[in-house]
Formats: sequence, C-alpha cells, structure tokens
Amino acid sequence: TTQANTTRVTVRSGDTMSGIASRTGLWPLSRWSVPSGNLNLIYPGQVVTYNGGGSVATGSNAPPSRTVTVRAGDTLSGIAARLGISYTQLTGYRSGNPNVIYPGEVLRY
Repeated sequence: TTQANTTRVTVRSGDTMSGIASRTGLWPLSRWSVPSGNLNLIYPGQVVTYNGGGSVATGSNAPPSRTVTVRAGDTLSGIAARLGISYTQLTGYRSGNPNVIYPGEVLRY
C-alpha cells in the first residue's frame, strides 16, 4: 500500500529486501525500514516500510543501472568500500543472502 510518500509491503516467503525494492521499484535500500532494524533479517508476514524521498525507478521492476562483477575473495562490504557506497545498495546476488556471493556474479548498484 502507498500513502503520502510511504509504502508498506508485506514480506512473502523467499523475499529479500533487494527483491522487494526491485519488485516495487523503490530505491535506495537505505530508505526501507524493517521491524528488526536489520535489512538482512526479515520474515514472511512482516510489514516493511519505504519512507519516500528516494527515487522510484522507471518501469515496474527496473534495477539500479550500474554493475560490478564479483572477484575471488570479494565480500559485499569490500566491494561497497571499493565503490564508495553502502553494502545495502548492492543487489542481485543469486543466493539471496548478502553473506554468500560468488566470483563472476554481476551485482547492481
């Protein structure tokens, strides 16, 4: 649901915050709030909230436009530091778990 710059989404089984942001087109991830306070810790049935002020991507599922390829030994925090961004801005890891990324994966930010 959407109300005056605030969007609420009920978490579904298998959801990640990156997936929810992609599905809704609402970026950046830092504008989302979750009951646990940790974007990596969400559960089905919870309601997560996007507090406006960010950008709505064009298209219904449009991802961020820049990419980076994971190298052997990389971590999300290491990649983020190299790019000068927050690790929460990196999306697209196929495991759905930000602690599990693979060399050759292409992440978006």
